[in-house]
Amino acid sequence: MSDNKTEIRREIDGWFEKHSGEMINDLRRLVAVKSVRSPAQAGAPYGPNSREVLALAGSMLEAKGFKVDCFEDIVITATLGSDPPLMGILAHLDIVEAGEGWDTDPFAMAEKDGKLFGRGVIDNKGPAVAAMYALCCVRDIFPELGKGVQVIFGSGEETGFDDITRYLAKNEPPPYVFTPDGEFPVVNIEKGRFAPFFGASWRRDSSLPRIVSANGGKTMNIVPNRAEAVIEGMEACEAEVFCREFSEKTGAAISVRADGNRLVITSEGKAAHAARPHLGLNAQTALIEMLAAMPFAESAGFGYICALSRLFPHGDNQGKALGIAMEDETGDLTVNFGVLRFSEIEFSGNFDSRTPACADDVDIHGITESSFDREGIKLTSHTRSKCHHTPEDSPFVQALLRIYEDYTGEPGYCLSIGGQTYVHDITGGVVFGAAMPGVENNVHGANEFIELDQLILGSKMCAQAIIDMCSKKD
Repeated sequence: MSDNKTEIRREIDGWFEKHSGEMINDLRRLVAVKSVRSPAQAGAPYGPNSREVLALAGSMLEAKGFKVDCFEDIVITATLGSDPPLMGILAHLDIVEAGEGWDTDPFAMAEKDGKLFGRGVIDNKGPAVAAMYALCCVRDIFPELGKGVQVIFGSGEETGFDDITRYLAKNEPPPYVFTPDGEFPVVNIEKGRFAPFFGASWRRDSSLPRIVSANGGKTMNIVPNRAEAVIEGMEACEAEVFCREFSEKTGAAISVRADGNRLVITSEGKAAHAARPHLGLNAQTALIEMLAAMPFAESAGFGYICALSRLFPHGDNQGKALGIAMEDETGDLTVNFGVLRFSEIEFSGNFDSRTPACADDVDIHGITESSFDREGIKLTSHTRSKCHHTPEDSPFVQALLRIYEDYTGEPGYCLSIGGQTYVHDITGGVVFGAAMPGVENNVHGANEFIELDQLILGSKMCAQAIIDMCSKKD
């Protein structure tokens, strides 16, 4: 580093030594808000908790001396320096459901062994707070900043990005944009996404033994860690044999209990982000595989369970059975069968596929529709987006890679991910943080965490990025 950079680094380090405690407290307050999107109310398009978390973050920024603007009660912004800003930092304050299996209260942030635990600590409230404190740091130690930087906090990332889509329809993004909603060093490629909904219906058939219901998953972008079926006309001892066999075969914990004259079968797996389904264990596909092997009476409903088992074999995370498996230098296609709602007369479901660049020119919808048609299942709707790519040699990417190398002492490089972020449709946008290489932070799973030192390090690198990009002369 040059002497000037060394001095700036020293000032950044010193500033965070004084303010890291405040930073942790602010994160704790945000984590306490269960900001899962819910039905709209007056003045709260994404529900009262989403409005609350935006209001809380806005009050934090105002208390730190920033002017906060609110866009349609779904996005807030604050700017340091000149307006329009040269650089933007996008983060989201909404979260997915906590789910089960936590060792601590997911909404009461816990600190243990240098780690912070709680829903949203890394996805994405922690990085939002890190960006907030990076602005404060730069304002205090580098008042001569030439160009402006803006933080943009949304509340609908986990449910399809319609918050940022609406915001960007009326507001031009800054020339340089990153989101700390992924991994270090720099993510410059985000896979596309194909997310279809499907289902079927039939006349009720009371032939025994039969499946009364089967349900799993809450959202398509999480690997289901729990699924449950209700059956009747079968003895518990017979069902237990299948539970033991398929627990061993699938790795899921499958059990049965009596409920009156019916049996309740529960399958428990491991949640993970849909972009990395191999890190989870899909309790839903494990349950379906077992149900399809059990001696139920022939019926339309049972036939559809068997069809789903053929279309989504347990462990097939690449869409081989659907006929859509493919890969290239941007990665392989992944599939997560996320949600199933099965009753006596109908079922609906959806899956989440993250698609490599080569899929942009393939009719994945048509292939999937044909696979479903062969099983008598109707594809009802779908969403589709293409792969996002920012060249590695762009000046912005190279600047962020240099900062990563300076602060970590490790080589910088670019990544391709299956997840999609706020920058997916922003030209030149990239991901910078917040997960460090080799660290599995349990994003979208139980016991989500971020290492405290890494949270602070990410905030320092954010501050350095602001200074390096926004102090440049025209």
